[in-house]
Amino acid sequence: MTFTNHQVTKCLKQLAGAALLTLCAVNTQAAGYAGTQFEIEMVVFARESGMNQSRETWPAAPRLTYSERWVDFNTPSRTDPMVPALQPAPNQLDNKVAALRRDPGYQVLFHKTWRQVLQGERSAPAVLISGGPQNGSHHQLEGSVTLSVARYLHLSTDLWFSEWLPQTATLPAPLSQGSAGLVAPRGIAVPARPRAAVVDAANTATSEEPLNLNRAEPAVFHSNNSFSDRPVAEAAPQATEQLAARVAVLQEERRLRSGELHYIDHPKLGVLVEVRAVTPTAEPEPADEPVEFTP
Repeated sequence: MTFTNHQVTKCLKQLAGAALLTLCAVNTQAAGYAGTQFEIEMVVFARESGMNQSRETWPAAPRLTYSERWVDFNTPSRTDPMVPALQPAPNQLDNKVAALRRDPGYQVLFHKTWRQVLQGERSAPAVLISGGPQNGSHHQLEGSVTLSVARYLHLSTDLWFSEWLPQTATLPAPLSQGSAGLVAPRGIAVPARPRAAVVDAANTATSEEPLNLNRAEPAVFHSNNSFSDRPVAEAAPQATEQLAARVAVLQEERRLRSGELHYIDHPKLGVLVEVRAVTPTAEPEPADEPVEFTP
């Protein structure tokens, strides 16, 4: 079949119009996401023999760092210190978690659901994640995840799974010159998890600060707030670096669609994540009062 120039031009215009409508729909949806509250449900699990069955090797010198802009599940909201900034919500993936727990080849390390107002990439905080067996002040699973919105929902993971050296091992010392030359430290230093500020008697913040995240205001880093993740009287000693024999790292960037279950794969770790838009609850309308008629 041969098309005339007019038919080709008409077809191209139709295709361009359809593409423009699709782009407008995507941008409209993204614009609706900004400042919207979502429920985020996340499951992180480990494979017992994942690295052994994969060609991927444990990284020799992984880069393990925490973001300077962060929030955790103990961070209070700015408007009410008794209310968490990341509000807990009911789980909906319990059946999948139960299936993982029944399989001896998997170990569930983390499962939480929380509500969060999503921000743009520059304002989005890193949500601190930890789970699994605890060794000293560290957990086997640590790191953070960041959810943001631009033209789409976006998830960035920076998680690590540590296999610890015996507690008799010491933290790496600076390289020293011996008879045999430079001696390198043994083990991988896993960074301490940042903590909220503890306020002293002079009302002075004495450690790192979380982001204050709530529905009414955008996430802003506050370097002088006085919020603590626990009462001052119960504040635990500051965590320190700890040595790991080896560390598996899951650093992934992923676009998400609201309401869909997403799976992030890794030889050692796996992540299930579902982001669900929270529909605002309509306030009930006041009931009509009876009208009395007088004769």
